[in-house]
Amino acid sequence: MMRLIAGLDPVPDTIRGAVVAIGNFDGVHRGHQKLLAAAQAQAKRQARPWGLVTFEPHPRTWFKPDEPVFRLTPEPLKARLAAALGASFMVVLRFDQALSDLTPEAFVTRHLVERLGAAHVVMGYDFHFGKGRKGSPATMAELGRGMGFGVTIVEQVTDEGDQHSPFSSSSIRQALRHGHVEAAARELGYRWTVLGQVVRGDQRGRTIGFPTLNIVLE
Repeated sequence: MMRLIAGLDPVPDTIRGAVVAIGNFDGVHRGHQKLLAAAQAQAKRQARPWGLVTFEPHPRTWFKPDEPVFRLTPEPLKARLAAALGASFMVVLRFDQALSDLTPEAFVTRHLVERLGAAHVVMGYDFHFGKGRKGSPATMAELGRGMGFGVTIVEQVTDEGDQHSPFSSSSIRQALRHGHVEAAARELGYRWTVLGQVVRGDQRGRTIGFPTLNIVLE
């Protein structure tokens, strides 16, 4: 069973020393899946558990609350997908002023080294972290050498034969906005899914022979 660790909750000893994949992972699309597969393979080689470190709310939503990001996979759905892909845990860091003010070095020291004792970190080629997004993949590799953990950078992932269309959460959102659900599904690697609470509606559907479920969404 996957462990969900929220905010600054204690990290169990069984998770310390794990292989950690870090990113926003909104959509857990085919590019993310390649990254998570790399983390899983590294964990198998080292005989360690592996899991995710991710952020809520989405950093872009925190910086621009009047323009919230259209979320493909809110936290509960992201957790389900991560578990289905074999992750042992998911650490959800609350993105707030305190987190955004941490320098790249302070972020890595506090959350990856001191809290998680990460043995290896896997991240995407375009992931940035720390105050002002100054932390890059090269920064993480340098910090890993100095702090004693390995680093794997996963390069851009595209459809076979198409080197110009990388899988991205932004392009999936755009496809869904325009009703192109098949295109979104190709990038996601699964049919886009919504998750929410079913509530009682006006029961109009049954009057025309089509009972429906009313689901509360963000």
